[in-house]
Order: sequence, then C-alpha cells, then structure tokens
Amino acid sequence: MLGGLIAVAILAGAATTRAQHDSTAVQPYASINRRAIDYTGPDREAARDLAGPEIKIGLIAPLQGARKAEGDALVTAAQMAIEDESATPLAGGPRLALAVRDESGLWGRASSEIVKLVVDDRAVAVITSSDGRAAHLSEQVGNRLGVPVVTLATDATTTQINIPWLFRIVPNDAAQAHAFAESIYREHGFRKVLLISESDHDGRLGAEEFEKAARHLQAPAPGRIEITLPLVDAESLSKTIQAQESEAIVLWTSAATAAQLLEGISGTRSGFYLCRKALEIPLISAAKGKQNIWIAASRAVAPGSGSGSFAERYRARTGVAPGPAATEVYDAVRLVVQALRESGPNRARLRDALAMRSEYRGVSGVIAFDGAGNNQAAVALVPLR
Repeated sequence: MLGGLIAVAILAGAATTRAQHDSTAVQPYASINRRAIDYTGPDREAARDLAGPEIKIGLIAPLQGARKAEGDALVTAAQMAIEDESATPLAGGPRLALAVRDESGLWGRASSEIVKLVVDDRAVAVITSSDGRAAHLSEQVGNRLGVPVVTLATDATTTQINIPWLFRIVPNDAAQAHAFAESIYREHGFRKVLLISESDHDGRLGAEEFEKAARHLQAPAPGRIEITLPLVDAESLSKTIQAQESEAIVLWTSAATAAQLLEGISGTRSGFYLCRKALEIPLISAAKGKQNIWIAASRAVAPGSGSGSFAERYRARTGVAPGPAATEVYDAVRLVVQALRESGPNRARLRDALAMRSEYRGVSGVIAFDGAGNNQAAVALVPLR
C-alpha cells in the first residue's frame, strides 16, 4: 500500500459517454471577446520611459530545489539571448541586461521576488518559467503595476480573465490535451487509457483539460491516478500503474515525477504522452533510448531560425543539449527585445508592440499571439528523442 503522503485515486473508465452539449442551452448574457483584449490606460508618454544606462529584462526562475537544473538552463539561455541581441545596440545606446530572481520556496517569497524585479530592478518586462503559480503571481503584479509578462507556463486560465499584460509562448494545457486525445482516441482507437497527474495547481488543471478533451470526442473516461508529493513509495505506485495494463498513459506531472515513473514502469508497452512541464532534466535523461514517448510542440521549427546554431552554442557552453525551456526562454528574451526596439524603454508601449506582433519565428518554433496573448501557432505531436 502507498504511504499516507501518496494519495492515489483510480477512477474506472466510464462505460458510457457524456452526451454532447445541447445546442439549445441558454447562452450567457455577456462574454469577453478574447480576440480583442486591449489596454486603454495611461503611461505611454515619454515621461513614463525607464531612464538609465541599462534596460533590464526580468526573469523569475527556480534557482533552488528539485527544479534547479531547469532554472540554471533558463538563466543560461536567457543570457545567451541578451548577448545575441546586444550585437545590435538599442537606439540611444542603453545596454541590455538580465535581472534574475528566485521563484523557489513559499508563495509569499515568490510574490515578493517578482515585485522586486519590477520595483527594485526596474525590469521593462518579466519572463516566467513553466510554473503556473509563478505565472499567476507575475500576472497579478504585471496588471497592478503595468508590466508585460511573457510566460512559459501552459495554464490556460492566465489568459481567460481579460488581463492584457500576459503573453504565452507555449501551447496551453487545452491545446496539448486536444493533441493527446486526438492521437489516443481517434488515430489509434485506444480505449484503455490511464491519466496520471500531480495534485498541485498545474497537475489538476492539465488533467481536467485532458478529461474534457476525452469527453468532447465521446471517448471512455480515462482511469485516473493523482499523486501527492513527495513520492515516497514509487515502487508500489509503479506496480499499481502496471496492473492497469493501459494502452496509453498520459503524464501531467513535473519532470522529476515523470522520470521516476518512466524508470519504474519501463517494461510496459503503453504509449506515453507527456505534458510540457515534464520535459526537463531529469526526465530527458531518463527517457533516452525509450520508444513511443510523445510530446505536443509547435508543428515545425521555422526554417532559417538558427535553431541548430543555438543548440550547438548552448551545448558548447553547458556540455548538454538545450531542453524545451531553454529554447523557449531564448525566444522569449529575443521577442521582448525586438519589440523593445519598436517601443523604446516604456512598459505600456512595449505591451502594445508585443500585442501587435503577428508572428515570430524562433528556435522553439513559431509564436503567433491572438488578441488575448495566447500562442495560436499550430500544435502537433512529435516523438521525444
């Protein structure tokens, strides 16, 4: 049996499916037009420009604990982007610089560090890691203080509340879940599917999106295992998973948890579908040589984007290939700086320049914002190699 710190709930697949939503259902009285979320407030005037010899791009990243390797990768890739953009000086001559703060620890500390990025470091914009909590905190600070936030988090709720300051450069949970469900239920015709998620904010939201996608396809509900960390009895959990004899397993967990599970159930023939947050060290190392592991990503890295050059330079600097977070934060910094060249050192005008950007071709793929700050570039499943 699993210890008290591991909460495992296995829900049997439903024998029947939910009916489609009745087209005659009562419509809401009003709704937000998510294609036209805009900022009509003040602060675009020259008097509100950030003065000084440096223009700082803020980065909030995990610099301690289980996700330290991801945080170190983010800082390295972000600094490389600063160096590459610095080859072409900004108008007026200010230097580009990176300001980094640590999101590790309790909720209150992360919030304070984000405020320090904006108030003390005077960052013109803030870039967040893949952590949904950090994205929400940054969004609240950005909305209150008028600072653009570019996030690597997949939490779709950040762009569903009519706040014009947040921009997501990765596929959100709904897009990933849809791609997984289409492959599992329509392309392969699997019916015995297991969904494994952590009980934190990101795990719950991602799991809900996958269950919603399954219902939309009128597919049997997946079995469900929810894990409460720390994972103190991985062996028992692995046996529980293997006993399900699933045709496909969807993992909506952190990289550390996904790596433990892959190592513990390596003998299964199931196909694995991994959420974006799982795609970091140590998962990438644990997945080497394993087959039938799928991830959701931009359909193609744009030709001529320099992805090969970045990967080679990153490996030369660190000794390892860049993971998804490294390529994404590199794009995020360069995207912000290129918008900054249009706006000048003004946060409100920078927000406008980001919102006006119809497409950016980067090393992580194509980034195309809609009116609400979502990346609407096409998503496809690709094998993890």
